[in-house]
Amino acid sequence: MFMCALSYNLFSQDTVKVASQLTPDQQAEADYNFGLERLKANDYTSAIDFFTKSITSKPTFDKALINRAVALTRAKRYTEATSDINAVIKLTPQNAEAYFTKSLIFFEENKKDSQLVALNKCIGLNPNHAEASYYKGLLLYETEEYKAAVESYSKAILAKADYAYAYNDRASAKRALKDLPGAIADYEKAISLDPGQAFIYNNLGSAYRENKNLPKAIESFDKALQTNPKYLIAQNNRGATRLENGSTKNAQTDFEEVLKKDPNNSSAYNGLASVFIKTKEYAKARDMANKAIQLNAKNGPAYYNRGIARQMLREEDGSCQDWKKAFELGVAAAKSFINGDCSE
Repeated sequence: MFMCALSYNLFSQDTVKVASQLTPDQQAEADYNFGLERLKANDYTSAIDFFTKSITSKPTFDKALINRAVALTRAKRYTEATSDINAVIKLTPQNAEAYFTKSLIFFEENKKDSQLVALNKCIGLNPNHAEASYYKGLLLYETEEYKAAVESYSKAILAKADYAYAYNDRASAKRALKDLPGAIADYEKAISLDPGQAFIYNNLGSAYRENKNLPKAIESFDKALQTNPKYLIAQNNRGATRLENGSTKNAQTDFEEVLKKDPNNSSAYNGLASVFIKTKEYAKARDMANKAIQLNAKNGPAYYNRGIARQMLREEDGSCQDWKKAFELGVAAAKSFINGDCSE
């Protein structure tokens, strides 16, 4: 799992001394700095107004154009943002930051091919642009080009040694490649750089679980919940790991706690179905799986669990239908049940 945090680079100017008569360049810089302040405060309308004043005083002010494009992008005014960035590129064709900002516009518009073109242009102009390499890694990960994603995240880290998000996402790419020791090392590095992010502890826990180190996985999920008690993904994961580790009661407690906080949590209902299969309470397991499916018709593991419960309750036709549906939804383990217990 990766966390994509939008990154915009804001360019500051030296503070301009207030005078009764400012030159056009001084006025442009003053308005530019006011625009930056409003942009950092997420007041996009005011930021756009100040950057516009700055550009009016100095039409070739590329940094004002770039940051107005940033503000316009955050305000979802993509056509105007693109116009500003194209103006910067026309003024300064070798401006790597302009191409990076253009890539973020494409990111917001979900134009991934165009985003990749802009990122490659940015990296070509500035190979040490950490954010561009990071975003390229995200695109490569999405297309399951995991080795290339690792290389791109590594370039981001080389350019920015304290880039916690890049370490986290490189870990996820390594995990996809089954390099679990490498993934664990990267998650731990990310935590050392940014210990306040619950999702990184959760990712670390998932890697430990996949590596069959269940106590360390539970410890990591504990830390995720200490960091953010409302992070229910980690609590569901801890419940599943506790169940796998033989702690049935603790697992049940986790899933029930999740449902107290989120009564519509399909994963928690399926977790309870797993608990009741373990305790051989098959009617309860079927009921919990039913609720999970009612809440999320694409919950493959819930169909899988309901199939097991139905089989034990002698509902043979229903169990086969459930396993076929689970397999259709990507649960590979259902295939053995279909082959062994279901007629074609």
